[in-house]
Amino acid sequence: MDSIAPADEKMSSNRIARVFGIHEPTENAARLVKILAVLFPSFAISFQISTTFYTIFIAETLGGGDYITGLTYVGILVVISLLTQTLLDYPTGAIGDWIGQRYIIASALLCYSIAFWITSQVTPATPFSTFVTIYALMGIGSAQESGAFQAWFDNNWKVSMPHDDDRKQYGVFWGRIGMVWQVSSTLVLIPGSWLALVYNRQWVFQLQAMFSLILAIAALQLVKDLPGVREESDKRPSIREYGGLLKDGVRFLGSSRFVTFIVLGEVVMWSTGPVWWNLILFPLYFTYLLSDVAVSSFRTLVFLPEAISQERSGVWSKRFDAKTWVPRFRFLQFGGFIFYVVLAIITSIFPSTPLDSPVIPGLDFPIEGLTPTTLIFIVFVISSAFGGFAQILTQRVMIDVIPSKIRNSMYSLQPTLIMLASAPLIALFGWLIPQYGFPLTFTICSLVTLTGALLVRKAFTYPIPKADEVIIASQEEASELQELEVT
Repeated sequence: MDSIAPADEKMSSNRIARVFGIHEPTENAARLVKILAVLFPSFAISFQISTTFYTIFIAETLGGGDYITGLTYVGILVVISLLTQTLLDYPTGAIGDWIGQRYIIASALLCYSIAFWITSQVTPATPFSTFVTIYALMGIGSAQESGAFQAWFDNNWKVSMPHDDDRKQYGVFWGRIGMVWQVSSTLVLIPGSWLALVYNRQWVFQLQAMFSLILAIAALQLVKDLPGVREESDKRPSIREYGGLLKDGVRFLGSSRFVTFIVLGEVVMWSTGPVWWNLILFPLYFTYLLSDVAVSSFRTLVFLPEAISQERSGVWSKRFDAKTWVPRFRFLQFGGFIFYVVLAIITSIFPSTPLDSPVIPGLDFPIEGLTPTTLIFIVFVISSAFGGFAQILTQRVMIDVIPSKIRNSMYSLQPTLIMLASAPLIALFGWLIPQYGFPLTFTICSLVTLTGALLVRKAFTYPIPKADEVIIASQEEASELQELEVT
């Protein structure tokens, strides 16, 4: 019986791997997929449960019940969070390369747990310094988490799936993992809003604090390197060499014109992302939908087709050449030029939904908000599909461009640069939105993202390097690599 159990477990792992698009999984690859199949939906459920009302809760608390008034204070808090993340993102990424990603991920989750717990205790009488602490903790957690999971997975994938030389199975896998994230996020939205309605929002934040702590413990147990990666990680650099890792990542940005332009283009494009998530998205929802339940219902309707398109993007992306199609998809994607232009038009034609608008029973949808939200729904779904293609094709290229030695550093350096670029935008739009509304905001965002898309297009006019072409190993490093060759 003891000999049968491991065989059954292996068959189960292989079946899970095939579900995620891996047709010839090695034993290590099957284990890797199984871990992510458990952790990703757990993370999605834990963090998405309050996203509908978290920003609105903070804004209403600071604004004395008026979330539009509170947005100015939220803008200040977001800048503090972004500056904290900016200062720590790249150094903690290098630490992840140094001591291992699982410790960084667990530490990030502990920061989130403390932040959610403090959030559950705030009231309109709470000092502003407490809100600063919350957002600083969120920034520290984001800095540590940034790039850690992706770096851990990519390093282990290269070891466990050496025969996936064209990275097409890698692309399919990330498409399906994205679908799992979207479905898990969707399924928790309405229950989260109903829990906030039945109990209160603070009760949901306490639940998140507990989940984050449990996930921190799980990460320590599960996010471990596979045998081949562990061999490469046995010889940790000394503290003195830690600075060398920091310098290697920065130098890598100038290692080729392709790397310089692709990173710079994505930084410019995604600099509007923090503005979108922190200042625009949920106020936009509440402008047309007016209540937590209506917003959650709408997000559920959006996430379901997005989950399907995310899964399909991993499969269909095999048909596209990255050099030709990534620049086109970046122009059309969610958060891209066309996306913001269309939203500027919609918000100009439909300024807001009247507070006394009749609602659809059950869904709590304001009837007068149906037309603008339907248009927004169409924009979200179509642009998300293009974004899925762009992201997977880019990942398929970059997994072989970035050296494993500095992968976590690089995956953290790019968000650091994004934070630096977005901080002045956050401050600007925190003041601009209450004064001039959404149309002008979306127009400015469209011009920023157009610049980024053009830089990405420029990047793909240059040759795409491989990691061993970018970083030349020393004689000592070369001999070590020969001893550690696993393919």
